Amino acid sequence: MPVGITIELKIRDLAETIKKLRKEEKEELLLLLSGEAREIVQRLRDIKVKKIKTLTRKEILKDVF
Repeated sequence: MPVGITIELKIRDLAETIKKLRKEEKEELLLLLSGEAREIVQRLRDIKVKKIKTLTRKEILKDVF
């Protein structure tokens, strides 16, 4: 049986709450709002099931040194 609720928030209250978030929480919120979160979650799943391989540190920094 589905249950629905309605929440009323004032924009100022929401803004104050966002201001109080830690940097990591703000980054996560940005990802969720931008729609990129799904893509990142899918990439993480692909890595876990070995569908894709992550680069090694040496591969990442090969052109730096």
